[in-house]
Formats: sequence, C-alpha cells, structure tokens
Amino acid sequence: MFSPVIRHTGRPPTGYTVTFRFRAPNATNVRLEGEWYFSSPAHTRVGSSEGRLPSQWKPGDFPIGWPNYGTTAGWPIVDMKKNPRTGVWSYTLPLPSGEFNYDFVVGGSTNAELASPTPLETAVKLSDPSNPPWNEHHGIIVGSREPTSQVYVPSDPAFHTVDYWWQAPTSPHGALRDVYYPASVISPGSVAGFNELAIYTPPGYDPHRSRPYPTVYLSAGYSSNEVDWSTRADAGNILDNLIDKGKVEPTVVVMTNSAFTDCLSGDATKYARNLLGWVIPYVQSHYRVSREPSQRAFAGLSCGGGLAASLLVHHTTAFGYFGVFSPYPANVTAAEARAIKHVRVMIGAGKQDPIHYYALSDLSELQRAGDKVFTDFINGGHDWYVWRILLRDFLTRVAFRPAGG
Repeated sequence: MFSPVIRHTGRPPTGYTVTFRFRAPNATNVRLEGEWYFSSPAHTRVGSSEGRLPSQWKPGDFPIGWPNYGTTAGWPIVDMKKNPRTGVWSYTLPLPSGEFNYDFVVGGSTNAELASPTPLETAVKLSDPSNPPWNEHHGIIVGSREPTSQVYVPSDPAFHTVDYWWQAPTSPHGALRDVYYPASVISPGSVAGFNELAIYTPPGYDPHRSRPYPTVYLSAGYSSNEVDWSTRADAGNILDNLIDKGKVEPTVVVMTNSAFTDCLSGDATKYARNLLGWVIPYVQSHYRVSREPSQRAFAGLSCGGGLAASLLVHHTTAFGYFGVFSPYPANVTAAEARAIKHVRVMIGAGKQDPIHYYALSDLSELQRAGDKVFTDFINGGHDWYVWRILLRDFLTRVAFRPAGG
C-alpha cells in the first residue's frame, strides 16, 4: 500500500511533511494536485491572492485558490518523480495542520510541456487508490464517484499552526452509507426512479433508542453529489470528534445529491419538492429520527446555500435551524424576511469569497426585518476549507440550541 506518509520533522515551515505516492510503472507522467495554495489576510482580496506554495507557508496563512478570481479555485499541480526500479511516483511537501483534498493526474502533458499545442496523451484525474473515498472498496463504487482523496495533518504548536483536531480521523467513529431512495426528480446518472443519499449515523447508533435522534440535512454546491460533504468537507470525522467531546449530541446526518438543481435560475422548487416529499419521508421511515421540525436542521453551501435560503423563506416551518453558507443568489425579499419566525439562522462565508456579497445581502434583509441571525464570516474563499469551519460552527453554536443559546 502507498498511502500518504505523514512525518513529524520538527523543522520549518510547519513541522510536518507529507509524502504522496502512486504506483504506475507504465505511465508517461503523474502529477499531484492539492488544495494548498496559501495567502495571508492582509494580501488577499476578492479576485487576488498570493498563491504561496507549502514551502512558503507562514503563520496566519490560510488555504485559498490562486488567483482567487472565481468560484472554481485554481490549485497547484506538480510533477511527481518516478522511481524506475519500483514504478512508484512520489512527491514530498510540508503542510500545516488540517485536512486537504488531493488527486493524481495521470498522463497528459507534464508541467514543462503544457505550452505544447498537442498533449502527449489524455490525462485522467484519479483519487488515491491506496486512500480511496469511503464509498469505494476494491475499485467498486457505491453511489457517486468522487475523484479526490483526503489527508489530515496534525498541528505542531512550535510553528504556530492552527490545531484542527476536530477534522482528524478518530475513534469511535460513526457509519457512512450510500443509499438509493425513490424519487420523482432524478439526478443525472442515477438509477431510474431513484436518487442517492449519503447518510451518517453516530457511534453507537441504536435503531430502537427511546428518544429519536435529531437530523441534519446537508446540500453541497453546483454539480456536487451526495458524497462531497462526507469526503471533501470531512463531515464524518467532524461529527465523530464533536460528538466524542460532547460538543454535539449524537445526530443523524443526511447528505443529498443536488446535481439536478439549476442554481443559476434561483428556482429551488424542484429541490424542495424532492427534499420534503421524498427524502425526509424516506429517512423517517428507515431511521430512528425525530419527526418534529424542531429536531431537524438544514444547511447548504454555494448552490446549496441558496437552497437553504429559499427553504428558509418558503418552507420555514419544515426545519428549526438553517445554515446558509456562501450562497448563490437567493434574493430574500423584505416581506419574506419579515415572515420568518421561531427558527435559528446562521449565515456565513469566506471574507474573500468572490460571491460573498450574496450572503451579505441575505443577512441585511433578515436583520432589517428584526430576525436574529448568527453570523460567521472568516478569512477564506469559495472552498472546502471555509465550509468545514462553517459546518463545525453551525453544529456547535446554532443547530439544536435554544433560542437564547
């Protein structure tokens, strides 16, 4: 097996290195892509960032795509080096603490050859076969394909890296399962008449527990699938850690596939009809979860953030708690904002997110109507680094907390 090797070096800039390896003896080249451009708050704006590589990382830096010009982040791609004897390609770099998404790009032009008008061969983007997503076993995928893998790096306080302990793999851990549920609205590539859900059940989940579990429903962004929250956003590990430390009560988390949603139209009707008419009834009939809206929460990011805002104003009573993260335009009107009562709302985004002004617009209307809103704007872009933090904050500060808490 060639899983990433994480070494504590005790040397600058972060105290840790990670070696990535990929066995492909017949490949002409293999490249490594990872979410590890960095920038400092003082030198990051909407549309610009420093693009520091891991070797240039400094305390206070945060991961953000370069040059941060849009909602599709650009991340560094480097050529790996091949051992001709073993056929194993490798690359080592320092990383600060936290979880990072990465993938291998096999074939195609090397970085030195990218200016050539004719690629050597078709490149293929792959997750790490020695560290695959949780829904892939021995090359067989249950549910949607996720072409990235994740690696967690601990913190060395000597180098002033933030301790993201709540993102680390831990034990005991809950279970993740990909299931099909009957639906009238079908995602592209789904089995006819069915859609996919990724469902997290907490450690020690008891289907016969006397008190039903609360439920959090999550939607990712445009063209995302049901496993993105549990892979790229690390939701399973985050829940495991927060439950273990008593910061969150044992909770069932349902992650939806919203690939059929047209985010740009601003019409969330199709998604709402699917969620309320098919997803929630399926979950309530197959899991020991509460049927009370006060024990249901919904959060979404990007396109899913727009869906959360739409559900907030059009289906307010379906949930007790709403998380609106880095939303696409939801266009909350003054009348809609005034009609919102008896729910807790969190609006958050990266301060350097190119579309963060949509979150500010929604926030302004809600506050003008007198609604109490928890705000969470942090340094970061339109990316998973931000959404992991927003998920933690939503779970620990908003969801299933009393109105005054």
